[in-house]
Amino acid sequence: MNVALRPEASSDLVSAAAYFNDVNDGWGDHFLDTIEVDLADLRDEAGIHAIHYGLPCKFAKVFPFAIYYRVESESAIVYAILSCRMSPDAHRSILEQRV
Repeated sequence: MNVALRPEASSDLVSAAAYFNDVNDGWGDHFLDTIEVDLADLRDEAGIHAIHYGLPCKFAKVFPFAIYYRVESESAIVYAILSCRMSPDAHRSILEQRV
């Protein structure tokens, strides 16, 4: 299965990587590398995750992030990649705007 990121999800990644680079130089690249592995795993796992706020949600293995996606045809379309340190209400609000 293909995995595609909507522009908003790509922006989530850029923002998070910038944040981690501000915390410690190089962490942003490490964050992106680990999320890339999670997205590659999603190719085989799409559709098996629990539904959160109306979308399947895969939790990243290394960083505390949630990957919200929807299976459409032969693709997993990623709508958001959000920090689990945000409130559940923030996740809900963001997803309502994007779906």
